[in-house]
Amino acid sequence: MKKDKVDSIEKRKRKKTQKSLLRLLILMLIAAFCVFLYMNRENWISGVENKIESIRQNDGVLAEGNFPLKVADDSDYQLQVLDDKLALLSNSYLYLYSVQGENADTRQITYTRPVIKTKGDYALCFEHGGTNFRVDRTDDLVYERDADDLIITGAVSNSGYTALVTESNTYSCSIYVYDNNGKKIYTRNCVERVNELSFDNDSKGCIFVELNSEKGEVSSVLQRIRFEQKEGIWETPAISTLCIETSFTEDGRICVIGDNMCAYYNKKGQLESMYTYTGTLLSYHVNNGQAAVLIRSDETRETNLVLLDGSAEDPVIVTANQSASYVRVGDEEAYLMSGDNIVSYSFSGNAVATVSLDNAYERFVKQGDYLFLMSYNKIDRVNFDE
Repeated sequence: MKKDKVDSIEKRKRKKTQKSLLRLLILMLIAAFCVFLYMNRENWISGVENKIESIRQNDGVLAEGNFPLKVADDSDYQLQVLDDKLALLSNSYLYLYSVQGENADTRQITYTRPVIKTKGDYALCFEHGGTNFRVDRTDDLVYERDADDLIITGAVSNSGYTALVTESNTYSCSIYVYDNNGKKIYTRNCVERVNELSFDNDSKGCIFVELNSEKGEVSSVLQRIRFEQKEGIWETPAISTLCIETSFTEDGRICVIGDNMCAYYNKKGQLESMYTYTGTLLSYHVNNGQAAVLIRSDETRETNLVLLDGSAEDPVIVTANQSASYVRVGDEEAYLMSGDNIVSYSFSGNAVATVSLDNAYERFVKQGDYLFLMSYNKIDRVNFDE
């Protein structure tokens, strides 16, 4: 018994010694790590500073001279990029400005509810709920026409082709397509309501979206047509969303933005990928198939920017400021406006550049290295280098 008791005491001593040695070893490792960090402090501090400096900080100083541009006759104006100019549409006039704020031209447009759509060097202006429409370029008016029925919506291609969706006495609506000289080249009567259309990259066809409603549920069907053919090329099965914008990618696929999802289709109209979101859709934009969607969760109150780089398979989600309200896509980046700044993001989710805002603005457009900031009745300009 005495021998067993002695062995037990020895074992406890060995264990105690081992624990002491282990603690000593851990303390030595921690001390060595601290020394390593201290010796390399300049490197890791420099690394953090470089990461911060990699986000370009613009000064936010408002341009002077011709700015701000004043909008005297209409607070509900529209601003679009038209080639190398800015096209400002009010209730009475179409103003063309250089990026320096110089008035290049003023053209009278007396539409009751005017809408402007631009693509490249072409601008389509039409009277929503009326019959008047016109196509302009930076140098002059191309043509002006009267539609056969009241205009619902329209689109223009970068070749100057124009498509109008109008009311109809015998159908739900009609589609009329005009070439770049204003000659009508295509007519289609639709049994379902059409709310969106986009031209093919070659302007020889388009896709359009028909809306269906059953038991209070809205669904959308995409149809693709070519203007030299009477029959459609294809149509998709209905998807449970209210489609609000479409866009062709550079390789001819189609991006669809809906009120609760984003989807991509291949050239044959087959669904490639889909991303469904929940919450309130605050803002969205799509350009050449690159899409940015700003969503606020009704449950968590969190605001997220969803970035889709030509596919909905692997969306990049960026947590946004609670005051984020408006997003645009261009130059391979997404530009997000919050209450006090605008930040550009690559489609991998990395912040690229930012600018602070001192005043409250509602929207903006980007042209070159400038942001044009839109408020109630004026437009300011700030530099935005990246």
